[in-house]
Amino acid sequence: MIQFRNTTYSMNRIARHLRNVARRKGSLLLILFMINTVLITGTTGKEDGKLGEEDEDFGWNDEEPPPDDNIHDGGIPLVRKEEFANNQLYAEAYQSYIQALAYPARLVVRPDSSTVVDESKISFFCRADGNPLPSVIWRVNGKSISDHNRISIKSLSTGLSTLRFERVSVDDNATVVSCSADNGVANPVVAEASLTVIPRDKVPTGFPQIELHPSLKSVEQGKTAYVSCRVRGDPRAKVLWLRDLIPLDIRQDGRYSVSTIGNPGALMIQHAREEDQGKYECIARNSLGVAHSKAANLYVKVRRVPPYFSYKLERQYVVGIGGNINLTCVAVGYPMPRVFWKKTDLMVLDDPSTAPIGKNVLTLTHVESTENFTCVAVSALGNIEATTTVIAKELPPPPLNIVVSSVTSGSVVVSWKPPRYNEAINKYLVTYKLKHSNKKSTGGTVETLENSLLIENLNPFATYEFTVQSVGPVGTGLESLPVEAQTKSSKPETSPKDPQARSLNRDSILVMWKPSEKPNGVITGYKVYYTNDVATTPLRQWRRHDAKSDEFMTTISGLEPDSRYFVKVAAHNSEGDSPVSSLVTVSTRPGIPGQPIMFKAFAQDSRRIELNWHAPLHSSPIVGYTIRFNTTDGEKELTLTSPSEKHIVTGLHPDKYYYFRIAAYSDRGQGEFTEPIIQKTIASIPLSAPTILSGAATSSKSIEIRWKGPEQKKLNGVLTAYRISFFRLEDAIKPSHGSEDSDEYDEEYDEGFPTDSIEKIVVVVPSDVTSYVLSDLLPYSTYEVTVAASTMDGYGPESASRVVKTLEDG
Repeated sequence: MIQFRNTTYSMNRIARHLRNVARRKGSLLLILFMINTVLITGTTGKEDGKLGEEDEDFGWNDEEPPPDDNIHDGGIPLVRKEEFANNQLYAEAYQSYIQALAYPARLVVRPDSSTVVDESKISFFCRADGNPLPSVIWRVNGKSISDHNRISIKSLSTGLSTLRFERVSVDDNATVVSCSADNGVANPVVAEASLTVIPRDKVPTGFPQIELHPSLKSVEQGKTAYVSCRVRGDPRAKVLWLRDLIPLDIRQDGRYSVSTIGNPGALMIQHAREEDQGKYECIARNSLGVAHSKAANLYVKVRRVPPYFSYKLERQYVVGIGGNINLTCVAVGYPMPRVFWKKTDLMVLDDPSTAPIGKNVLTLTHVESTENFTCVAVSALGNIEATTTVIAKELPPPPLNIVVSSVTSGSVVVSWKPPRYNEAINKYLVTYKLKHSNKKSTGGTVETLENSLLIENLNPFATYEFTVQSVGPVGTGLESLPVEAQTKSSKPETSPKDPQARSLNRDSILVMWKPSEKPNGVITGYKVYYTNDVATTPLRQWRRHDAKSDEFMTTISGLEPDSRYFVKVAAHNSEGDSPVSSLVTVSTRPGIPGQPIMFKAFAQDSRRIELNWHAPLHSSPIVGYTIRFNTTDGEKELTLTSPSEKHIVTGLHPDKYYYFRIAAYSDRGQGEFTEPIIQKTIASIPLSAPTILSGAATSSKSIEIRWKGPEQKKLNGVLTAYRISFFRLEDAIKPSHGSEDSDEYDEEYDEGFPTDSIEKIVVVVPSDVTSYVLSDLLPYSTYEVTVAASTMDGYGPESASRVVKTLEDG
């Protein structure tokens, strides 16, 4: 009885191999041997593969994946080496077991008969399996390969082999290619394929064509590589990619994908590795024949850079006692190093295993003494250190005897004496601000090397606070005590606000206003200008009425009855007059209201504008308003029969300017119209996008999208339809615009996934639909979907995109 190692794993492997061998050979002796072995170890082997039952095929870009054949286990060591030397029975038993594991050679990939065009390339593929693993032998027309200039062979240790004709001719027509495999266990196995060569002038319609060949590319390790290839054929051509003459099985590595629409045939390699480097070709095949592309190299740039400091630490930093400082350490390399700080070898300030990558800022607060700090950068390629010293020194005191002089309405001069300090003063900082304001815009800080400073652009008639700081080698010292100063007056900068007027009787009017926002001094009075001439009459020709500084209304008498007057108001102080106010129009007719004030317009949508205002001065109750605005047919008038102070004008045209005027009326008559204001309607497309609520794959070829419409208040019209736009992310590969020659160098897509130039598929659905199933998609593919809403005038903005992946087949 053979005593194997008592490990469950080893005996399970034994049981599986014996069971497979017994199935193929039908040997009762082997079955009994397997049962005995399993009983000894007290375990049962579980079947994990159907070895050798089906042939393999390569992953053409749109075919189903074949069953997985676990054919790669050539046996495992089951007894210790010393057991062979000490016990001949063990050695003989082991040799018998190895022989029992052997099984005949078989071909799991067989060469395909192919039709090609004269003067093109063709590749045949063969893969053998068996135990021992057989080698593949190629023959052309029954003979060994002798034409090594035109025919080459590339084989792998896995049993996969490629036979390549670099340039076929019409003389190669009807050539028979065969591959055979033999491992000495049984008879050799042989598979044959025929080669058909057609002249270029007799290529049938629909024969596969390579429209865009691969081009030389370089990609950085870890980034995404795009290898261009666009094929055409009818029936639609399948695509197979070769790297260094060996087929790529894209089903076995999820990093690889081949486009089937948009750019049919293009290859995308995600997270590029060093082993992806090589010479790439694409092959297009349909029922009419086979076409090979030109070959192009893909280079994978692998960076290995030891850490180094890209931001150099100073040898020492000086900080004031009690002050704060940030020490910044930046190191780079590939891979990027972790960066941490330490005081000494025994006092590490960061955990090196979790320290920041690339950059670490050490913040020191309330520094009281001088100390050394070391920055350490560590990666798999080594570690480096840099040390700096933080020196604590006294800060400079503030300047002495601060004085403010040469005061005007907009400027002052601040002067001072230097403080007593052991080191040189580098500069001074003068800070100023309005005394009763916290806004930063009311002050500022100015640097100077002198002992005095002219500060300009101050507000007239305003009280400011001024402080000065000394700046030395160590840093900035404390502020001095504040010194106050008031600037002088100047003419008022703004006119009186919101002037109004109404008729008191047939020869007098009442005028009201609000004070100036920037009087720039003490207002000494107001000047009310009026005229019954045209409004454009020069102001010097208007009559003037004076009012006291504490009065914000006045009465003007002695006017002509039933006349229209124009009124403006100005404030004045000791330095002069302000600008005049906006124009007010009033009639000397008793009981007639004045002009409405604060008249404003706001566009609601493409066909509506909202108007609002405040009621004017009046003696008789206001019963309504009259609104006038321009239209394509001239000026239109609306009469409002209520004293409401808001109205929405409807029936307007999209994206057009409108002028509005308004007048109030009472039971005594209508007052004067305001000056016109301008507003533009909005273009009549939705102002907001739909919101995608969900997106999910319903099968390997369909996706369901659900959404809700735009906000009702932003719909801006009647909803007429939704537009669904989508595309397959794997197809967002922009073809090269250069030559098809394989030596063209292109790094255009090394840094990202280009989607801007891909052609999107569009589906339009009715406005009452809020879900839709996108069908006829590709299995296990990623799609990006957006939705837009439409009115009669067009589509609004696209929604945020939703990315959904279809299910796998089966």
